[in-house]
Amino acid sequence: ARRQRKEEKVGQKEATVELHPAYPDLPSFVWLLNDSHLGSVCTDYDAFLEDYRVCKETPNFYCVTNGDEIDNFMVDFHPSGIYEDPISPEEQALMLKGLMKDLDDDNRLLAMSFGNHNDAYLRSGVSFEGLWLREMKCPIFSSGGLLTMKLGSQEYKMALTHKFWGQSKLNPTNACKRYLDFIYPEADVVYLAHYHTKEHLSFIRAKQEKIGICGGTYKLDDEFAAKQGIGDRGQRGGMVLELKPDKKEMRVWDRPMEARKYMKMMLELKAMRS
Repeated sequence: ARRQRKEEKVGQKEATVELHPAYPDLPSFVWLLNDSHLGSVCTDYDAFLEDYRVCKETPNFYCVTNGDEIDNFMVDFHPSGIYEDPISPEEQALMLKGLMKDLDDDNRLLAMSFGNHNDAYLRSGVSFEGLWLREMKCPIFSSGGLLTMKLGSQEYKMALTHKFWGQSKLNPTNACKRYLDFIYPEADVVYLAHYHTKEHLSFIRAKQEKIGICGGTYKLDDEFAAKQGIGDRGQRGGMVLELKPDKKEMRVWDRPMEARKYMKMMLELKAMRS
C-alpha cells in the first residue's frame, strides 16, 4: 500500500525546469499567482484576467502558482463561505484547470503548489492535485518544495510553500526568512502566500542576496484580513520576479503590466540597435 501510494501520488518536493524564452538575451519574468480564489464573488476578476493575459501573451513571461487558486468552500469547510461562491467546487476546479493548462501547453507554467482551500478535497478522500492536476506537465508541489530555474548561464532556486510558521502582522516576510533558515537555506527566493498580505524584501544570508515574497491576493473584497486583524482588506497580488540570463540578478515588479511595459521598452531598444 505504501509503494502504491508513492507511485500514484501527484506531488514532489524538488524540481528543475529550463526556461527557453523567445528572447534569450533579455530577462525573463515569472508571474507569482496565489490566492486568486476563483469562484468567489469577492475576487477582482478584472485584475486577475489582466494579469493572466499579460503572462499568456507577452514573450519571456512565465507563471508559478502557490495555492488557493480557487475558493472551494464546501459544506464541511467554512460552510458560511458557500454563499459567496455562485459556482460549485467542481466548476471552479475545471475553470482553473483550463486556464492553467493553456499556460502549461505553452510551456509558461513552471510549477504549481498547494493551498489550504485546495486541500478541502482531502475531506472526500481525494487530493486536489491527484484529481485535477495529474495531466499537467509542470512540477506539482503538494506540500511546498524547491524549484530550480535554469535560465541562460544562470540558475535560480525558489523555495515556495503556501504558508509557514513565523508569520508576523508587522513583518509579513518574517516567515519567508524562517522557511529559508530552517528548510531551504540554498534558495535565492522564498515565496509564501495565504495571509492576503503583499510584501517583498531583499536581505542577506551568508553573504548572498535573498528575496522574500508574500504574494497578496485577488480576493480584495473579502473580510478575512480585517477579521484576522491583518489589514482592512486583501492586497492585490500578482507580483512578478524578473531574472537575468547572463548574471545572477533578480528584481521584483509590483504587477505584470509594469513588467510588460519594461519588456516592451527593451524590445524597442533591441530593434533600434539591430
